[in-house]
Amino acid sequence: MATSRFWMLALTGAVLSLPALGQEAFDACDVFTQQDAEAALGTSAQPEPVNPKVKRPKVVTKCTYNGFKDGKPVLATAEFRFGRTEADARNAFGEHRLQVQTKPILVSGAEAFWSAKTGQMNVRKDRTWVQITVGPPKTTDRDPEQARKAADLVLKKL
Repeated sequence: MATSRFWMLALTGAVLSLPALGQEAFDACDVFTQQDAEAALGTSAQPEPVNPKVKRPKVVTKCTYNGFKDGKPVLATAEFRFGRTEADARNAFGEHRLQVQTKPILVSGAEAFWSAKTGQMNVRKDRTWVQITVGPPKTTDRDPEQARKAADLVLKKL
């Protein structure tokens, strides 16, 4: 029973890691911009360096920006997942909510929760689920309000 549940979750995760069906290209950094990251972090941030010798994939589902605040490293990351249908995304989102400690967050037009265990804001709108991380590298030092700021900015673009 536990094994079949594991595979069901693994398959659901695989489906959700695909880009939206019918979409030719997707770049997470086009949706979660450097300006969004800087607004959430409250400091300047730079995108991860790109190797010019490596061709950028057609689908990029994760975008990370790094900076320093009060002399300490901080980061802002948005990772997008897409369900084949809204029901698929809702089910996977709900399964993840059950796996991690959560605090419900009210967000207009979307379903959201904060996970203190992972230090991430999880937001779902239609078939799109976004996991947003904002703050220091240590999970327990992250502030849900910073992630909420980033989530509000991203949701306006979905």
